[in-house]
Amino acid sequence: MSANTKDLRNVVLLGHSDSGKTTLIETMLYEGGAIKRRGSVEGQNTVSDHTDLEHEKGKTIFSHQMFVNWKNNKINIIDTPGFDDFVGEVVSSLKVADTAVIVLNAA
Repeated sequence: MSANTKDLRNVVLLGHSDSGKTTLIETMLYEGGAIKRRGSVEGQNTVSDHTDLEHEKGKTIFSHQMFVNWKNNKINIIDTPGFDDFVGEVVSSLKVADTAVIVLNAA
């Protein structure tokens, strides 16, 4: 889908490690019809964490961009790392974002 700029949204997900950012993105993609089945971090089959290093560590290390079409809008979703060591990935993602969503682990 090509989108006019008025119908385009860039959303970055922020939060500490293991807060559920990647899982939330999997659910967003599934509910938006972009994927047929939700992956899991433990199963190493998520859309965003696809590098061997991320599979080995079980954590997001690089920012990854995915998109979903929702109510005539194209939403670009950016998954960011939760560890302080990778703050450069987070900062560069924030520069292109319209909105930031902070994900908190309720536990």
